[in-house]
Amino acid sequence: MKSKRLADLYLDSRRIVVTAHRGFSAKYPENTIPAFIAAVETGADIIELDLRGTRERVPVVLHDPHLNRTSNGSGNVGDYSLTQLKELDFSYHWKQEGNDPLLLGSSTRVPIPTFEETLGSISESVGMNIQVKEADPLLLNRICSVFDRYDLYQRAYLTISTFSDAAAVRRINPKIDLCVLERKLPLDYTMLQRMKEFGCRFLQPHRRDVTAQLCRRIREMGFWANLFYSNTDQDNRRFIGYGIQGILTDAPDILIHTIRDLGLPFS
Repeated sequence: MKSKRLADLYLDSRRIVVTAHRGFSAKYPENTIPAFIAAVETGADIIELDLRGTRERVPVVLHDPHLNRTSNGSGNVGDYSLTQLKELDFSYHWKQEGNDPLLLGSSTRVPIPTFEETLGSISESVGMNIQVKEADPLLLNRICSVFDRYDLYQRAYLTISTFSDAAAVRRINPKIDLCVLERKLPLDYTMLQRMKEFGCRFLQPHRRDVTAQLCRRIREMGFWANLFYSNTDQDNRRFIGYGIQGILTDAPDILIHTIRDLGLPFS
């Protein structure tokens, strides 16, 4: 199947780009291969995932710095080797919350995926929004080297917390597209200009900041913006009405239904 070019998703100004936040996380254990596969099968355009480093700095897919919320382990992920992490169940709390284990097929335990294992499980026809949660130099080098080995440049981008951390990625590999969050500062015209000058094409505005005026400015400045986040039909309609280009969602099925019900293009 042909590899996805992210740029193609934003060619039609009426299209709403669907990003599955941590995979299909409303229904499956977040940031796991079952959640990513389900998101692809549901029709998501882009998969969002989070990367952290093991004790030996192998990139693994996990949002939190600790293991307690999403696995039957405890403590910080960086204190564990990859071998130790692979012994844990990252569907443990998901099952404790009453979710149907039959959704996982015959699996009794869901292991943490590495970055490369995740790439092997996701169709090349889907884009990737890869949020890097740590700025350790060795970890950043390893993540950037994966971009080279898998030729991810047209298909994926990195989302980075601050300009300082993004600059560190640029020094390692200036070819990688970057989205900078800088959540502690207002997303105003000054910040948009700073992001433009830094060379960002992608934006991830928080839902609290998104207005029709901001969406117009984003389009005028040539950005590709994906809202964080919207999980209901009502909110989907509101943000689409503002003119946002894409939405991160835990429930890609609901967003796709909204898009189709509004008669907007989707494939």
